[in-house]
Amino acid sequence: MFYVRLNKLRIIKNGDIIGKGEIQFMSFINQSNDSLPNLNEFFETNDEDRKKEIIKDSVSRVIQSRILMTIDKVKDKSIITFGDTGYIVYKDEKIPKDFSWQIVAVELDKKTRDNAGLIKSVLTDSNVDTITKGIQALAKGSNPVSGAVVELSKLVVGVILDIAKNKKDDQIGYYLTSFIEKLDYPNGIRDRQDIPDLTGNMFVDYSIFGYLDYAVEAVENLKTL
Repeated sequence: MFYVRLNKLRIIKNGDIIGKGEIQFMSFINQSNDSLPNLNEFFETNDEDRKKEIIKDSVSRVIQSRILMTIDKVKDKSIITFGDTGYIVYKDEKIPKDFSWQIVAVELDKKTRDNAGLIKSVLTDSNVDTITKGIQALAKGSNPVSGAVVELSKLVVGVILDIAKNKKDDQIGYYLTSFIEKLDYPNGIRDRQDIPDLTGNMFVDYSIFGYLDYAVEAVENLKTL
């Protein structure tokens, strides 16, 4: 089994000029070997309308996969904890060879946006065109489908941040990182504290924990015989 656990978030500025703010956190984790239906078809078809249909479906799936948390009354210099055991934002039956992780933090001036509302906001004609072009640019790569899954998540997060800005919501933090098993968690374990995000306004404590399930491994080995 494999787990990614968020232990603590430290916020320098909450983005609210009055005092306490409501912050929405979104967590996206993708493996490079994740699959989304129809991405193979995306790179094979020349039908532009079909490409956009595939992107709309894929974007919806990415948004629905996010882990969403909204924390009320967050002050400047706040430390947000998740009990004494942290909060699991990702789990898988197998230890992945690699994965990418994004955490977005936005101070809300409007009501919390649920998945349905966010999907509607993201899937405008303009946004779909932008995301479609971004994914199409990967077509010249040796394995475009693999790269498309991670790139799609990054493009979606970029659109979400643009939407937040247009709604006068303040970006509080954006944590973006990638891990490779043999380099970053060769023994299945990694634990880090106070890691700065890209804005310098949010600091992350997290734990990675993976262990071999020998029953699952035995089944996988049988499949190769």
